[in-house]
Amino acid sequence: MDLSLYVAGWAESADRTLALLDDLPADAWEAPTGCPGWTVRDVVAHLAALEAELAGTGRGGPGAVQSNGGELSAAYTEAGVSQRADMSPVELVEELRTAVAARRAALGALPEDPKATAEAAPGGIGWSNEVLLRNRLIDMFVHEQDIRTAVGVPGGYDGRAAVIVVSGFLLALPYVLAKKLKAEAGTELVLELTGPINRTVTVEVGDDGRGRLHDGATDDPTARLSMATETFVDLVAGREVIQPVSISWTGDSSLIGDVLAEIAITP
Repeated sequence: MDLSLYVAGWAESADRTLALLDDLPADAWEAPTGCPGWTVRDVVAHLAALEAELAGTGRGGPGAVQSNGGELSAAYTEAGVSQRADMSPVELVEELRTAVAARRAALGALPEDPKATAEAAPGGIGWSNEVLLRNRLIDMFVHEQDIRTAVGVPGGYDGRAAVIVVSGFLLALPYVLAKKLKAEAGTELVLELTGPINRTVTVEVGDDGRGRLHDGATDDPTARLSMATETFVDLVAGREVIQPVSISWTGDSSLIGDVLAEIAITP
């Protein structure tokens, strides 16, 4: 994907997050979020830590904690939050705002090679430019939704960030069905997202054991699953759903149960 789309989506979500935070009442900062164990304050501290490290502003990231492999370690993410335990909500928002502004300016000149290792990445992780920018968009948008859900201010699904994140999460479904669940060849799952982003896709496992995704619904799937877009994002992001949700299905209930149990793909 064009790197500029990732940057534009990230910037859009960052701006919306900052506007949301500016209007939060004092008691909202301790509200629990769907991100397990984290309050609104913790989520904002995490965002500030990552963006400040990338931008070289504020307190930066927890330099003493590095990540190994392809994912950020839990120790790294928790250290960034703990590093800001003494900061007030106002200070956290300003650190995040300053880092976002600096990062936006730096990304005015996009990396030439999307596949090249990024010059700076959280925790020294060896992500490519493309992976870094994609993951920053996903992280910012999902945490924007964490905050919105926690404080009862829905929104954010009418922009480019939501479209990119939802599309990316849908592309992960073949991996869930074929690799995580090891579903039999011929298995077909139809997923309908009922809004605010409306999409219907079919995920199928071929004779070669590979999962594939295509738009639209097959006529006689193994199972059909329907849910709101917000619910889909929460489940794929591994969130504890803290508001009532509406999920419906027909067909193989065992397959549906397995899919819902294993649909989370983000650490």
